[in-house]
Amino acid sequence: MSEINNQIKQKQNKKKKRLKELLIFMLILFFLLILAGTLLMRYRKNEEKQQRKEEALAALESVPTVTPTPAATPTPIPTPIPTVTPTPVLERAYVFDPDDYLGTWHSKNGRIVIEITKLSQKSVTFTYSQTNKKKTATCEATVKKSVAGNASRFSFTDSLGNVAKGYLTFDNGRLYVNIKTKTKAEGAKVHPSVDTIMIRE
Repeated sequence: MSEINNQIKQKQNKKKKRLKELLIFMLILFFLLILAGTLLMRYRKNEEKQQRKEEALAALESVPTVTPTPAATPTPIPTPIPTVTPTPVLERAYVFDPDDYLGTWHSKNGRIVIEITKLSQKSVTFTYSQTNKKKTATCEATVKKSVAGNASRFSFTDSLGNVAKGYLTFDNGRLYVNIKTKTKAEGAKVHPSVDTIMIRE
């Protein structure tokens, strides 16, 4: 009788062991699926960010440059002067709503702040400020520049003497900013450097 009981216990122990192994396998598989999903989401997010960046750069590069028409010079000969046909005015396509961008924008880490005070289809006025990681130094600049299409190229010298250049892109309510320092000021503890989509306050 005791031998039969031992066999039954052994079978029960084997079943328990198999169930434990199956449970561990299912848990490992579950965590692997979560990890794969997280990595896939990050990859897609990075791909979307890169695509938006490339679209903004392509839009900026495709803006046509308008060459001014040379003025007609009248001849001194007393002959009838031909009527000068006025050069047609280039009408810009409506590509963004300036009201969507007025106000304060900041980077994800909060160190960079851009405040757009004036914006139209033709020009933009904004202030730029950036602190270092320890927030012990700040560089600032006020910029006023023309707008072409949905972008504005500019250069400026900030409050510390750094010389920088870059561009803003206005894209469906998103503000993309790319600014790089070309000449660093001697002794400056911070200099303009940003390449990101800003966040609206």
